[in-house]
Amino acid sequence: DYCKPEVLVIVETTVPPGTCENVVLPILRKGFASRGVAQDAFKLGHSYERVMPGPNYIDSIQNFYRVYSGIDQKSADATEAFLRTIIRTDEYPLTRLRNTNSTEMAKVLENSYRAANIAFMVEWSRFAEEAKVDLYEVVNAIRMRDTHKNMMLPGIGVGGYCLTKDPLLASWSRQKIFNSNQSLSQSEQGVRINDQMPLFAYKFLVQKLNALGRVMKGLKVLLLGVSYRGDVGDTRYSPVELFCKLLLSAECDVHAHDYFVKYWEEASISVEDDIQSALDGDFDTLVFTTLHSDYRSNPYLME
Repeated sequence: DYCKPEVLVIVETTVPPGTCENVVLPILRKGFASRGVAQDAFKLGHSYERVMPGPNYIDSIQNFYRVYSGIDQKSADATEAFLRTIIRTDEYPLTRLRNTNSTEMAKVLENSYRAANIAFMVEWSRFAEEAKVDLYEVVNAIRMRDTHKNMMLPGIGVGGYCLTKDPLLASWSRQKIFNSNQSLSQSEQGVRINDQMPLFAYKFLVQKLNALGRVMKGLKVLLLGVSYRGDVGDTRYSPVELFCKLLLSAECDVHAHDYFVKYWEEASISVEDDIQSALDGDFDTLVFTTLHSDYRSNPYLME
């Protein structure tokens, strides 16, 4: 309603492929037409954000590779010119793709690949447990090969606002926007497997405690970390949430520590942010649920 005719609109958020072309573009055209402004006056580009949550967040806005596109040549050129005022393109060159469908797909494909990689390792971690193999040792040995350095390590689960939904956005787009009768079944399955990772972790804990003759009811547990990723204070879609709920459903006495979180809104739990105060409690078991750097550098904890 208030845009200047030659405005540049850049969509940076993660959207289903086809969104700029089929949703954003018609809205802009309709709005400009209602004002009597030429429908091709504006410029529309797409350049998905690539930021690294944590201590390098601000740095990664400027020092990171970016992919971009536009709905036409002038839009792509304008998007490139704008990004060059922010990104250090001398070290991090820009990559232009053919159209906005391409860049939208690139974003969800990036995250779907990562989510599938994690899901793949979940399956192998179960096998390693059965075979009494240290999978971390195995993966680190394989990572010596340059072609396999991105092999993931298993953990308590996948969280955050990207890997938990982006493969589903892509599958929905294929069926609803591009009218395919096929889903992205492997990508969807990866999300389903990853969603179950906290349950696997809980069952693993139960198994270990049962072997020691311990029962879950009344067990005093300290969770070390509640955010979805190490060294950030973001609890959105944290896999620790389901793990915590499973402990509470078993009537455990659950406490939590996190260097970056004082109140865990999703779980309605106050979180201790002083590690020494947290460790003063008489706990039956400690669980590393988010591996912050300070946990790894704490010699007492690593013992």
